[in-house]
Amino acid sequence: MADPLKPLSDLQAAMFDAWLNTTRQAFDLWRHGLELQQNFLAKAAEQHHRFHIEIAEGPSLTDKYGKRCHDIDPERDV
Repeated sequence: MADPLKPLSDLQAAMFDAWLNTTRQAFDLWRHGLELQQNFLAKAAEQHHRFHIEIAEGPSLTDKYGKRCHDIDPERDV
């Protein structure tokens, strides 16, 4: 007599294999995305590296954040 649960077990085995393949592909895609991001950031760090330290020195016109004339004047803007 034929086993009545064989088609069900075959279906479950096929679904498990499909789930394993899908999970493996998802993690491979995730790992590839992280590698691409790491390469992009490494190249950007090489090209845009600062060779000096910028420290704000006070109310100069060419301070670290640009023109100081655009700052808020509390006496004028109130």
